[in-house]
Amino acid sequence: MAPGSSCRGGPRTPDHTRRLPCAAVFGCSRLPPQPFEGVIPFSISTQYLDDTVLLMACGEIDRAADPACDRALASLPATLSSVVLDMQQVPFMDVTGLHFLCGLHRHTTRHRTRLHTRGWQAQPRYVLDSALHLDLQGADLNTVVRAALDRL
Repeated sequence: MAPGSSCRGGPRTPDHTRRLPCAAVFGCSRLPPQPFEGVIPFSISTQYLDDTVLLMACGEIDRAADPACDRALASLPATLSSVVLDMQQVPFMDVTGLHFLCGLHRHTTRHRTRLHTRGWQAQPRYVLDSALHLDLQGADLNTVVRAALDRL
């Protein structure tokens, strides 16, 4: 590297004109964390009809949704004949959603309960489609995703 140049290729800033970091100029580090505008907090509501439960997911299924997903799975009784997962109000899903779907599939398989899904929006559907291309040894992900896609 040539003397007086930076690793980005431009000239180095002389020490006496060095720029102050953003936090020093604008006080950025002193601001409280702000929630992202437009982010929908995640929730799952349940509606029981005889021996069928309708799980209505609402909001973005990301890491912050883990506790709500765990609570929904833990609250499912073993005596159901079917579970319907409505994804109509879920605009975004990451691997947390796949994790939830796998847990739901395991629960319904263990208790011989039918699982139906409906209302998949474009982005969560894309995550499902992309998951089919993963080759995970010993994982039931492909079975779960194929089952979810078959029930759209």
